[in-house]
Amino acid sequence: MTPWITRMAAWSAAGWGVEALTDALRRGEPLARPVPYFTTGLRSPFACLLPQRVEAAELLETLIRQVLPTVPGRCGLVVATSSGAISGAFERWHAARLGGVPLHEPAWRQMAGQKIAKELYLSPHTTVSVACASGSVAFELARGWLRADRCDHVVVVGYEALSLYIHAGFAGLGALAAEGSRPFRQGRDGLVLGEGGASFLLEKPVIARRNGRLPLATLLGCGLSQDGVHLTAPDRTGSGIFRASQEALSDAGMGAAEVDIVSAHATGTPFNDAMESLGLSAIFQGSVPLHAAKPVIGHCLGAAGALEAAALVAMLGGAEVPEVPLIDAEDCPIAFRSVGPNPRIGLSVNAAFGGVNAALVFGRGGEGTVEEEAVRSRRPLPARTVALDRDHLPLADIHPLAPVALGRADNYVRAGIALLHQLAPASTTPVVLSSTTNCSAADLRYHEGLLRLGPAGASRLHFTYTTPGAPLAEASILEKLRGPAIVLCDGPEAGHAEAQRLVAEGAPCAIALHLECPAGHALGTATEYRLGDPDE
Repeated sequence: MTPWITRMAAWSAAGWGVEALTDALRRGEPLARPVPYFTTGLRSPFACLLPQRVEAAELLETLIRQVLPTVPGRCGLVVATSSGAISGAFERWHAARLGGVPLHEPAWRQMAGQKIAKELYLSPHTTVSVACASGSVAFELARGWLRADRCDHVVVVGYEALSLYIHAGFAGLGALAAEGSRPFRQGRDGLVLGEGGASFLLEKPVIARRNGRLPLATLLGCGLSQDGVHLTAPDRTGSGIFRASQEALSDAGMGAAEVDIVSAHATGTPFNDAMESLGLSAIFQGSVPLHAAKPVIGHCLGAAGALEAAALVAMLGGAEVPEVPLIDAEDCPIAFRSVGPNPRIGLSVNAAFGGVNAALVFGRGGEGTVEEEAVRSRRPLPARTVALDRDHLPLADIHPLAPVALGRADNYVRAGIALLHQLAPASTTPVVLSSTTNCSAADLRYHEGLLRLGPAGASRLHFTYTTPGAPLAEASILEKLRGPAIVLCDGPEAGHAEAQRLVAEGAPCAIALHLECPAGHALGTATEYRLGDPDE
């Protein structure tokens, strides 16, 4: 079954609406301006901000309400974000209660989504947080829910609100540009942060037709991969982006020659642009029909994939495509070409901290529509389960090859490494990590330093672990994992359901990894699922 995208909305530095977004991309003028928070000591005191200050929860709710189905039915919600309500709500709460804070209390990434899902009776619902690939990974989950008949419609929304918490962290990593983002250009020196979001209504074609809705586009293919190289730096060979894109194209049943337009990750950071050039060149074996959104609206982190998908869908529907960006970097061996008239197929690629890569293939209108698929006769069954319940996790206990540098990791990260090592998964095994507390200890530790030392003194090492996928990222390096990675800010049931779905859809096996570390105490399980016998 090929989901139809029947409604979408966007809110970015360009203003409200998808048309405002595509108009800004067509003009190509960067929308960065000075930030409203103190950035003393940082060289990049600007970002691509929404026209007015909006709390993260308000941004999310506004986007969701714009795309709700007009006819009642079974509607799910997949929220994608990197920081959730950290920008604003978390910062105020922690600044007021610094010291003695119970680490299990914060649920800043999922709380806004849970609240709106309850108010609007949206079920199932979950929050995806795989850093800058979140907005793309959310589409894969939504499609899976429709195929598994868990619902008839799914709202997919990616959102991100900026604050000093995020700004100082990226500055500490040396990732921010001194003046502006210049992807694939000689002398490029970093990214410009952005905020905003985009939302979509994905539906089964039969349901959309019944309710008189036509498709803006179709979701033809999804591909996910891990680099397994570094927590924050990409695989410089571009193999992760290559594998995710190849999987998405294969899933869509087409080759690179059929792609009319590519939405590039194009952050403007030296290593990311170089690796993406290698990956895309290997896929297309020639010139690439490319456009890039981040130089105009900034890098919107967990919302980037959603906003870039909105722009791509609009261009497939007739919006004017921007001019090809200038390329003159010697380390970016790629040739770009203009997008032809009436593009029919689009590819969107994103990469993220933790080495996660995601690619999506979209078709124009009802392109490639396939109705219901045959119900699979076999069901996934748990094959092996390992558990952990400990206060202390010395490096020697979690993995025989654990480097000394992992000494800075907390028990949330160490527990994930230890559990996956016990299962010894194959390199291509998909892993779904779920947690309700996720990296809250790292959030608190980093923000405490930010408050005490100021923007320029905050620890970049602490910031690198403020991503819920950190345990999976570090484990992928040690276990050489290269398969799909999904991270949910949710309870164990959500993780088990996704792992089982991946097996039912064709993966030989998948692992559901659940971790909770209240007050530093590590609790966790890892369950490997495989297909059972037809009669089981």
